Amino acid sequence: MVQYFLRTLRPAFYAWLTRMLYSGSKVHIGKHFKCDSIPRILIDKGASLHIGDHVELRRNVELRVHQKAQVNIGSKVRIDRGVRILAANEAQIDIADKVRIGLYAVFNGGDNISVGKGCLISGFVYLQTSMHGFKSKNLGIQQQGYAHAPVQLEEDCWLGTHVVILPDVHLEKGVVVGSNAVVNNSATAYQVLGGVPARELKQRT
Repeated sequence: MVQYFLRTLRPAFYAWLTRMLYSGSKVHIGKHFKCDSIPRILIDKGASLHIGDHVELRRNVELRVHQKAQVNIGSKVRIDRGVRILAANEAQIDIADKVRIGLYAVFNGGDNISVGKGCLISGFVYLQTSMHGFKSKNLGIQQQGYAHAPVQLEEDCWLGTHVVILPDVHLEKGVVVGSNAVVNNSATAYQVLGGVPARELKQRT
């Protein structure tokens, strides 16, 4: 009985509460939505959030959509606990169908982020589209602003635990990135990357 409550009744109840709190012109939630707790959704007047069908959110997920940004989550997506997805400026974050996002991953969308169908993103991964200015020694870091560039993962990519993807990186279909790697350059289809900075280790066969 306890397992039935935890796996079925509680997610359905929190999904109903989430719809009551957030559904409207700026937020669309598809069919068969489930969540283990009410997600924290912060959305500005000019922004939008679209959640597809059969999406499952674990506990303490945070979705922030600011200015004129958009977040689009496809169908059959599972997002683990503590994940934070932030879209700002006029950025668009697109998460395609059947994507899995591990616990405490962060999507920092000052620019566009695209995650292709069937990608697997492990826990504590960081997708970063913004880089703080630092060139001038005569200005403090906080006064030097940001540069933005998009991040794109094509379908069937796998990012291992604690991977960092830096701005202006495009991973083509089927790229695998080993745990703890820092990716600062794009990669062609089916490469296996590892290291800091990441480099090609081999090709998937």
